[in-house]
Amino acid sequence: MRIVPSAIHVPVAPPAKADPWLAFHVPQPRAWARLFCLPHAGGSASLFRTWQAELGPELEVCPVQLPGRENRLQEPPLRDLPSVVERLVELVRRHDDKPFALFGHSMGGLLAFELTRALRDRGLPLPLHLYVASYCAPHTLRRAPDCKHTHDIDAADARRMGAALGLPEDMSEELLTLMRSTVLADTAVCEGYTWRPCLPLPCPLSAFRGSEDYVPEDQTLAWKELTSGPFATQCFLGDHFFLRQTPRGMLQTVRRGLARLRPPVPLASSLPAFSKESTS
Repeated sequence: MRIVPSAIHVPVAPPAKADPWLAFHVPQPRAWARLFCLPHAGGSASLFRTWQAELGPELEVCPVQLPGRENRLQEPPLRDLPSVVERLVELVRRHDDKPFALFGHSMGGLLAFELTRALRDRGLPLPLHLYVASYCAPHTLRRAPDCKHTHDIDAADARRMGAALGLPEDMSEELLTLMRSTVLADTAVCEGYTWRPCLPLPCPLSAFRGSEDYVPEDQTLAWKELTSGPFATQCFLGDHFFLRQTPRGMLQTVRRGLARLRPPVPLASSLPAFSKESTS
C-alpha cells in the first residue's frame, strides 16, 4: 500500500487588519515616509484616491476617513474638534513606525494644525512638514456666536452639496439624511472652534490656495505667523476645490518638498562588502 505523506502545515500570519480611519490606502513597503491627508467639511477620503499614483512608492499616502462618510456612513459623525483631534492622535500613533507629514484641505487644514499642536503638547513626534490648503490661518478667524444648534440645511442645499462632493443627484432620502448629518457635524466642528494662542510650530509649513478661492490671500499668508520653521505659499489655478481640478502641480510641489527632507542613505549600505582575503 502506497503511503501519501501528509501536507506540511506552514503557519501563515493573518493579513493586517485594515484601519477604519484610512481608506483608499495602499501600503508602500519602499516608502520612507507617510502623508496623512485630511478632507474638507463634508468631504471624504476619496478626494485623495489618486494621489498614491502621482506621488509614487517613496511616499505612502494615507487618506483619512472620518466617521459619517462613504464606507463609514452609518457611523455617527463627530461634532467637536477636540474629539476629532483625539482620534487623529491615536491614528498617527498606530502608524508611527515611519516619519510622516500632514496635508489638510479646508477644514482638514484646521484639523491638521490642531493635530500638530496636540502632538507637540504630548511630546510626540511632529510632522516633517505641515501642508494646508484653502483655509484661513486659525488666529485670523472670528469666533462664531454661541448657539445651541448649528444652523440646519434643507434637502435642496444638501443635494447641491452632495453634487459638489460627487454624489449622485438622485440619492435616496436615507443617504440624503446621513449626508446632512455629516455636513452639520462638520459645520459644528468649524463653528465651535476657538483660537488658543500658542508658540509657533517648529516644523515647516506650506499654505496653498486656488486662484479663484474664496479664502483671501492675506489670510493664507497669515499662516506664516504660526511656524518658526520655513514657510512657503503658492497659488494654483482653480477655485476652493482646485485639488479636484488640477492637483498635479501641487502634488509635485509636495513631493519635491518632502524629498528635500528625506534623511540621507548611509554610505555603508551602498558600498560592496569586502572579505578579509580581498583586503590582505
